[in-house]
Amino acid sequence: MSLRACPAAAALFALLAATAATAEPFALAPAYDQIYRVDLATRTATLVGETGSYAGQTIVFKGMAYAPNGSLLASSDNTKSLFRLDFLGSAPTLVGSLGLAGQGDPARLDALDLSYAVTCDGSAWLASGVTRKLWKVDIATGFTTYIGPTGARVTGLAARGRELFGTGDYENPSLFRVDTTTGTATAIGSFNVASSKISSVWPSFDSSGQLWAAVSYIPPPPPAANTFPPDWSDLARLDPGTGAMTLLGPITGPEDLRSVPLFGLAIGPPAPCPTGTVTPLTVPAGSPFGYAVFGALLALASCFGLRRRRLR
Repeated sequence: MSLRACPAAAALFALLAATAATAEPFALAPAYDQIYRVDLATRTATLVGETGSYAGQTIVFKGMAYAPNGSLLASSDNTKSLFRLDFLGSAPTLVGSLGLAGQGDPARLDALDLSYAVTCDGSAWLASGVTRKLWKVDIATGFTTYIGPTGARVTGLAARGRELFGTGDYENPSLFRVDTTTGTATAIGSFNVASSKISSVWPSFDSSGQLWAAVSYIPPPPPAANTFPPDWSDLARLDPGTGAMTLLGPITGPEDLRSVPLFGLAIGPPAPCPTGTVTPLTVPAGSPFGYAVFGALLALASCFGLRRRRLR
């Protein structure tokens, strides 16, 4: 590399680093009896496979999350069971019963409106929007231990480190922090969007700490069905500090997905639990700007090293 090329190399490294840091990831999302792969950059859903059946029932997932070891797990509302998805496109593997049969809404076939998340220590959590309760889940057996009442209708769960977050609906359109010791959901802040038709919000953090969500809506009775809601669930970003929601637009895909709400969002395994003392930095290491600066410094350092060797 010539010395003349050093500034260009530094600029190229910075550009590539910034691009990699800002690239949106992919997510998996269940929709009734199917599972989709969602490109968060284009909001496009691609069919991965069917959920299959168990005990004579179609498996309907509500809530999906990765464990720290990369295992993908999902809670089934209608069968009241925990499943593991070993290979996308193949039948889910039963982990075990959640032991919650008979605790749901009798007018809706015992529906609990479950949501599911896993914290960085491998602890799994289950919330019910119907009963407004939180349970801890044994991911090896599916066995649940009751923690306590949430005090709010939580429709989705997401984990960041050891923190657990919950999302509301039209009744309480807010982001919550959920106490894993008591179950109590404390409001962080309002979504600050039109929320009267929101039926569920399914949040998930990516590796950079960005909180995404799939937003599903209440279908209106005819003839208003063609006016609102849109045919698709929406993709959104949430601010974990304020609760504010930014709607990005519909998640579109095959016709089979049209008018079928998404019931979960799983982006990737949780990062390792933080240890030690955190030292504040002027430029956050995980920020796009930080990556760009780091890449530029590496390129310039290599150039100066080359120049020193040539001067000897």
